[in-house]
Amino acid sequence: MLKKRESIVLIGAGVIGMLAAVRLAEAGFAVTIVDQGQIGREASWAGGGILSPLYPWHYPPELLQLAFYSMSLHHALSSELASLTNIDPQWTLSGLRIIEGEKEILPDDISTWGQNWGLNWQVSDCKATTKKILWCPEVAQVRNPRLLSALSERCRQLDIKLLEHTEITGFKRKNEQLLGVESNQGFIASDKAIVTAGAWTGKLLEQIDIHLQIYPVRGQMLLLQGSPGMLDSMLMQDNHYLVQRQDGLILAGSTSENVQFDKSLTPLARQTLWNFARDQLSGLTSSSILRQWSGLRPGSQESVPYIGPLPGWNGLYVAAGHFRYGLTNAPATAEILTCLLTDKAPPIDTTPYNPATYYQNGGPGLPLITG
Repeated sequence: MLKKRESIVLIGAGVIGMLAAVRLAEAGFAVTIVDQGQIGREASWAGGGILSPLYPWHYPPELLQLAFYSMSLHHALSSELASLTNIDPQWTLSGLRIIEGEKEILPDDISTWGQNWGLNWQVSDCKATTKKILWCPEVAQVRNPRLLSALSERCRQLDIKLLEHTEITGFKRKNEQLLGVESNQGFIASDKAIVTAGAWTGKLLEQIDIHLQIYPVRGQMLLLQGSPGMLDSMLMQDNHYLVQRQDGLILAGSTSENVQFDKSLTPLARQTLWNFARDQLSGLTSSSILRQWSGLRPGSQESVPYIGPLPGWNGLYVAAGHFRYGLTNAPATAEILTCLLTDKAPPIDTTPYNPATYYQNGGPGLPLITG
């Protein structure tokens, strides 16, 4: 008699939820993905697709360890998905130029700092100003909507059940063993579940008295019509950036606003992002503006995410709180989750991301509060 496949529900169909679902299905699980909205349409879709922490020297080693490992996995992931689905995520090693600004000054020892992390960074002087420019050749981009489309197609190839417009309303357990999840479409029995719901993760887990420090942070973007080759790399100054796609489209980002779950667009953000883009690229005109949108990032303490099992719930896991870097950290996060659920050794030390570590030690993020 064939052994029954273990079932698992992933709550949230962003890049982390879908990629983890793919890896778990490939490992033999019967997988269901549940999303309160449309597959792949929240923060994973809304960002610029830069595959790196921005101003990484501001972040703790726990975040950098995860991010730099995950960055090394993206090219192979894009090639794999392009081959299997015929949807090319357009991974491109564009490199990133960081120009000194009024708010962000490059540290004097930045080249040495980069070398200590194995980065071949180069600092030069801007000819037109007294500002310095940091060249980061290792930073790639991916066209995130295409990556999400490829992941969605791969999910269908693997017979992963995709439930859109399905809201999770609770979790059910017997003693401490998870039995499944309650939804507005009825009960979904499952051996295991992973909450990968981004900015909504905290609200979901509050239903079972687990209070993770995850909160929504709105980011607004502009899409501009450019000509192919207008930018020879990605560009950043004072937390604003420009990313050009292969077809010439340019993304200008982004804001960082603590406005709870408000996704509305503001004239101020539009003007700020447009001013930045126009100052950097003189060939743009106001008619270049094609679209403005926003997304809600899952903010957390120092952008260090929670990845691992939740105390008091055997079979319930979380992978959330990646803030700006869910896209960057998705391959590593999916690999860690797959290892944890298949009793294999993870590729890196996962102790800093384990919710139990936060609860016991109170760091490096804010503590997990239960009860």
